Amino acid sequence: MARVLIVDDTEILRRAMEMVIRRMGHTAVSAASPRRAYELALADPPDLALVDLLMPEMDGAELFRRLQAGLGERCPSVIFVSATPREEVARRVSSVGAPAGYVTKPFHVDDLARVVATALARPAQGLALAFATASASG
Repeated sequence: MARVLIVDDTEILRRAMEMVIRRMGHTAVSAASPRRAYELALADPPDLALVDLLMPEMDGAELFRRLQAGLGERCPSVIFVSATPREEVARRVSSVGAPAGYVTKPFHVDDLARVVATALARPAQGLALAFATASASG
């Protein structure tokens, strides 16, 4: 069982992601803000983080940078969950490293589960920039 940190400023989306993670048999820990997510990750590093890219106080790319700096090798794999086009996500996060995946909002729960399962099956370090784009159809 993995510990998955969910970071999104929209409550209904956090709850939907929590439901998917719990149905997969994993532990879901949620934060409405990147600052709170960072505190939670430092206290007990997760195995994976689902992170919204665009949030009011700090974007997901900056949170990813801070997690890397604060946790080093214990930094979790990160999947960006965003309505932002994946090319823009790649541009924003290119200076901090490759995410474990990308899921387009709105997402289908099966697509999210597939991307999470794939990311958890891979080692956290040395990931290639390969986005697993989930479609809203299905």
